[in-house]
Amino acid sequence: SIANLLATAFANLTQRQIEVFVEGLFNYNDDLEKFRNHVRDFLIQTKEFAGDNADLYLDETEHDIEQKKQKEKEMARAIPGMVKPSEMEEDE
Repeated sequence: SIANLLATAFANLTQRQIEVFVEGLFNYNDDLEKFRNHVRDFLIQTKEFAGDNADLYLDETEHDIEQKKQKEKEMARAIPGMVKPSEMEEDE
């Protein structure tokens, strides 16, 4: 079973921690945000997931960057002459 495989791979976790994780995998499979957070919590619990964890937050980072770019574009469009005509969107 999945729980047995995880127990073998992560000997530092209790049986209950593994059971909660496996149950969560099936309970949250229809909600991406809850599922992602559940997996993150598990990886943090393992303490074997050492090193660069930036990939855990990649979606949020990309979303933040895109929002920042959009905000900068809006601010530039608010000031006449700040945006080159070749960079302006077609609908303006």
